[in-house]
Amino acid sequence: MAVYCISYDLKSDNYSALIESIKAYGFYWHQSESTWFIETTQGAKQILENLNRHLKKGDKILVIKVQKNWWAAGHTEEEYQWMRERNF
Repeated sequence: MAVYCISYDLKSDNYSALIESIKAYGFYWHQSESTWFIETTQGAKQILENLNRHLKKGDKILVIKVQKNWWAAGHTEEEYQWMRERNF
Protein backbone atom coordinates (compact mmCIF):
# COMPACT_ATOMS: atom_id res chain seq x y z
CA MET A 1 0.00 0.00 0.00
CA ALA A 2 1.06 3.57 -0.61
CA VAL A 3 0.02 6.93 0.82
CA TYR A 4 -1.24 9.66 -1.49
CA CYS A 5 -1.96 13.31 -0.88
CA ILE A 6 -5.10 14.64 -2.55
CA SER A 7 -5.54 18.39 -2.81
CA TYR A 8 -8.36 20.17 -4.61
CA ASP A 9 -9.83 23.56 -5.40
CA LEU A 10 -13.49 23.29 -6.35
CA LYS A 11 -15.46 26.14 -7.86
CA SER A 12 -18.77 24.59 -6.81
CA ASP A 13 -20.06 24.33 -3.25
CA ASN A 14 -20.91 20.63 -3.58
CA TYR A 15 -18.00 18.71 -2.10
CA SER A 16 -20.04 15.81 -0.72
CA ALA A 17 -19.65 13.30 -3.60
CA LEU A 18 -15.89 13.92 -3.82
CA ILE A 19 -15.44 13.61 -0.06
CA GLU A 20 -17.46 10.38 0.09
CA SER A 21 -15.29 8.91 -2.67
CA ILE A 22 -12.15 9.85 -0.74
CA LYS A 23 -13.51 8.35 2.48
CA ALA A 24 -14.40 5.14 0.60
CA TYR A 25 -10.68 4.33 0.45
CA GLY A 26 -11.00 3.45 4.14
CA PHE A 27 -7.68 4.69 5.50
CA TYR A 28 -7.74 8.47 5.29
CA TRP A 29 -6.74 11.62 7.14
CA HIS A 30 -8.51 14.90 6.42
CA GLN A 31 -5.44 17.06 6.96
CA SER A 32 -6.93 20.47 6.13
CA GLU A 33 -9.93 22.01 4.40
CA SER A 34 -9.07 20.74 0.91
CA THR A 35 -6.23 18.29 1.58
CA TRP A 36 -6.57 14.59 2.34
CA PHE A 37 -4.19 11.68 2.73
CA ILE A 38 -5.28 8.16 1.81
CA GLU A 39 -3.65 4.75 1.92
CA THR A 40 -4.43 2.45 -1.01
CA THR A 41 -3.08 -0.11 -3.45
CA GLN A 42 -4.24 2.04 -6.36
CA GLY A 43 -1.84 4.29 -8.24
CA ALA A 44 -2.12 8.06 -8.59
CA LYS A 45 -3.69 7.82 -12.06
CA GLN A 46 -6.38 5.38 -10.84
CA ILE A 47 -7.17 7.62 -7.87
CA LEU A 48 -7.43 10.66 -10.12
CA GLU A 49 -9.72 8.83 -12.55
CA ASN A 50 -11.94 7.71 -9.68
CA LEU A 51 -12.22 11.19 -8.15
CA ASN A 52 -12.26 13.20 -11.38
CA ARG A 53 -15.83 12.07 -12.15
CA HIS A 54 -17.01 14.32 -9.29
CA LEU A 55 -15.36 17.46 -10.65
CA LYS A 56 -16.95 20.18 -12.72
CA LYS A 57 -15.45 22.56 -15.28
CA GLY A 58 -12.94 24.85 -13.57
CA ASP A 59 -12.29 22.50 -10.63
CA LYS A 60 -8.70 21.45 -9.86
CA ILE A 61 -7.34 18.31 -8.21
CA LEU A 62 -3.84 17.02 -7.53
CA VAL A 63 -2.85 13.48 -6.46
CA ILE A 64 0.73 12.96 -5.24
CA LYS A 65 2.37 9.83 -3.86
CA VAL A 66 3.90 10.57 -0.46
CA GLN A 67 7.42 9.31 0.04
CA LYS A 68 9.18 8.36 3.26
CA ASN A 69 10.89 11.71 3.75
CA TRP A 70 8.16 14.01 5.08
CA TRP A 71 7.98 16.73 7.70
CA ALA A 72 5.08 18.65 9.20
CA ALA A 73 4.42 21.25 11.89
CA GLY A 74 1.45 22.34 13.98
CA HIS A 75 -0.54 19.11 13.94
CA THR A 76 -1.92 17.03 16.79
CA GLU A 77 -0.10 13.98 18.06
CA GLU A 78 -2.91 11.86 16.61
CA GLU A 79 -2.29 13.36 13.16
CA TYR A 80 1.45 12.75 13.37
CA GLN A 81 0.77 9.20 14.51
CA TRP A 82 -1.41 8.57 11.47
CA MET A 83 1.53 9.38 9.20
CA ARG A 84 4.04 7.45 11.32
CA GLU A 85 1.89 4.31 11.10
CA ARG A 86 1.76 4.31 7.31
CA ASN A 87 4.00 1.90 5.41
CA PHE A 88 6.00 3.93 2.90
